[in-house]
Amino acid sequence: MSDLKIVSLNVKGFNNAIKRQKILAFLKKEKTQIALLSETHLNDLEHLKLRRSWVGQVFYSSYNTKSRGVAILIHRSLPFTLETTIRDNDGRYILVSGYLYGEQILIGCVYGPNSYKGAFFPKLLSDVSSVSTPYVILGGDFNCVFDPSVDQSPPKSSPTPRKSLRLKELCHDLELFDTWRIANPKGRDYTFFSQPHQTFSRIDFFLSSRMVLDRVRECLIGGCSLSDHSHVSLSICPPYSDPSSRHWRMNPSLLSSPPFIDYITEQWNVFMAANKTPDVSPSLLWETAKAYLRGSMISYTTAQKKAAIKEQLDLENLIQQLEVQFKSTPSTTLFKRLEAARSALNQLLTKKAESTIFFAKHSLAWSRDRLVAPSCSVV
Repeated sequence: MSDLKIVSLNVKGFNNAIKRQKILAFLKKEKTQIALLSETHLNDLEHLKLRRSWVGQVFYSSYNTKSRGVAILIHRSLPFTLETTIRDNDGRYILVSGYLYGEQILIGCVYGPNSYKGAFFPKLLSDVSSVSTPYVILGGDFNCVFDPSVDQSPPKSSPTPRKSLRLKELCHDLELFDTWRIANPKGRDYTFFSQPHQTFSRIDFFLSSRMVLDRVRECLIGGCSLSDHSHVSLSICPPYSDPSSRHWRMNPSLLSSPPFIDYITEQWNVFMAANKTPDVSPSLLWETAKAYLRGSMISYTTAQKKAAIKEQLDLENLIQQLEVQFKSTPSTTLFKRLEAARSALNQLLTKKAESTIFFAKHSLAWSRDRLVAPSCSVV
């Protein structure tokens, strides 16, 4: 299965037919499977007309043809089955809940108000909370930054705006995380340039739940060519075909390996030395550390597997050569070397079989636990 690619873009008006075609063509070129479009400026009928070319499903919330409006476009090849749609009457957000690859997911496109509106975030919180799923992805133009000191240029040291405070409260209550910031804990990039204020800001982003974060491949800020906002893309690894294999799980036998303990301890120290700074919050540091260590473990086990495969191939080739030599010129020395090589290969294969059986038992126990207390797997 290819990665699931979601693109968020403030289109700044979608009425012009040529601009509409250019943006749809751009999304197709980017191999977008889900597009979150904000500030569409379309009525209901015009929104429905977006269902063409690669677009199979369209969900929207209209306001008028001069302001607001959001839409979610889903690729016709994506196996998404709709369950619930929640529309904001002011054209500020659209939420869709349904099943993707057999798992329930909530996807939302948000266009936040330019000025502070006290009722906006509580209403969004209420609507998102009404759908019970651990897989939540909200994207769009929130018209505010998380941290003015790092998400704006020139940075602001003044008190945090009320919109930013309400946004942080929303994320805390829903357990959502700024995906780009998780992927780039110390990075600085922006999605919008304000000509009147001569400032850059990162106001377009994705908010993802923990379960979604586990499968995030990358989150990137793109160029700014079709609108006055840069697009933001999110790539997610979809679940495997086998439902029992949808979670990455560490091989528990690694914990009894001293070289692995030394390796992972070293990686932890390297990560903390580079990233534990006063400007990085503990929750962000922990989420990023988990992703880093998971990658380190995968790298370690991949190297171990490659080394084991090479060792097995070398032994098999050695045995084949010794057998040829022994058949042509039998000798006690050759026989002993042949037996030693066979014994080494047998030990290697035994260790590999024991590891496979151990992991299979672990997976079976995990599957039984799911039947007793079901938990959703990762989208």
